[in-house]
Amino acid sequence: MQTLTETLMERVEKLVRPSKPPPEWGSPLQSTTPTSIAIQELAAQTEALANAVREIALEVQKLSEASYRR
Repeated sequence: MQTLTETLMERVEKLVRPSKPPPEWGSPLQSTTPTSIAIQELAAQTEALANAVREIALEVQKLSEASYRR
């Protein structure tokens, strides 16, 4: 049976996978992306991370309750 930590690590990896690798420092894409697009992308990433944190918190709560019952 998996430990609580292993289960959480797997869950985090599933929830927080990057959609694409970040551009390298100094790449043309970084310096030519319009601010409005960059802000939209950052807002989407922030929302995805917030959702992941909520899901992880629920998973921690469930796993904690399950291990407490044992």
